[in-house]
Formats: sequence, structure tokens, C-alpha cells
Amino acid sequence: MDDEEADELFDVLSSETRRNVYRTLFDEPATASELATRVDTSVQNVSHHVSVLEESTLIEPVGRRYSEKGNEMIVYGPTSDPLVFVGQEEIRPRLERSLSEVVAGIAILGVGALFVQWGVYGLFSPTGPGSTGIDPASHTSATDGTQGLLAWLVFEAGEPGVVFFFASLLVAGLASLALQR
Repeated sequence: MDDEEADELFDVLSSETRRNVYRTLFDEPATASELATRVDTSVQNVSHHVSVLEESTLIEPVGRRYSEKGNEMIVYGPTSDPLVFVGQEEIRPRLERSLSEVVAGIAILGVGALFVQWGVYGLFSPTGPGSTGIDPASHTSATDGTQGLLAWLVFEAGEPGVVFFFASLLVAGLASLALQR
């Protein structure tokens, strides 16, 4: 939607009654008299707002009904999905702060994953200091017991740094969900 179309749309929806009529039609299509009851105004007022909304192609006739007196009435409904406008200025600083916190957290996890990757291969390689005899490339023979399973998970199923990163991301996500409740 370009600026001119947006200006026209904002102009059409500048009336509170018109916005209420438009919003009400998303709940259920209705005739002008039904809309008048729902938004608590006169049928003449609703008819005016309906004609403006119809000219702007925000609503359209979607059917016909007959009144108790036998008069044919047009049923109006929205032409598309509800409009969503994003951009409230008071939300922007909070959103930017939240986004920067998430990016910073992921960056910290990434750096931590690099240190884990470096540390595991440095500590557990047969030639490195503190060698335990578990070689990342040849530990498949040590599949018995908990140590063998852990070694398989860390070295075969994924790189240690990657396992650390995703496990930490999962824990952070679960903690975030728990804090929101």
C-alpha cells in the first residue's frame, strides 16, 4: 500500500462510528439496521457510513435478507481480512530493547559455544593437556556405560559447541516461558 492509498484509508477510517461499523462486520456480516443496533446509532447514520466504506472497497454486499415486513435488505461484510496497523511509537523503544537483548543473548551463547568447542577438543584430545583418553574421532569403542553414551552424544550426534548452543537456547527459551506465566 503506497502513501496515497494509506492516506485515503486513514481518512475513511477517521470517524469513530465508521471504525465501529467496520470492526463489527468482522464479527458477523449484517444489514444496516442490525449494524445500527450493534453500534448504538441510527439506521440513517449507519447507512451513510456503510456507503463510505463500500465506496472505499472496505466492505461489500455479501448477501440479502428479508425483514419481518418482507422488505429485501442488503447484508454487508468485509472485503478482506482485518487490517492491522503496526507502528505505535510508544512500543518501538521497548521492542528495540527486547530485540537487542535477544540478539545479545544469542551472541553470548555463540561465544560460549566456541569456548566449549575449543575446550572440549583441547582437553579431551589424546595429545592435549589433561587427556583422558577419549578421542573425539575414535571414541566409538567406548560405547559402554554412561561415559560412552555421553561421548557418543557430544562427539557423534553433533559437535560439542553446537550441542551446547542449542541446549542453552532451549533452556533459555523454557526459562523465558516460565517467567511469562
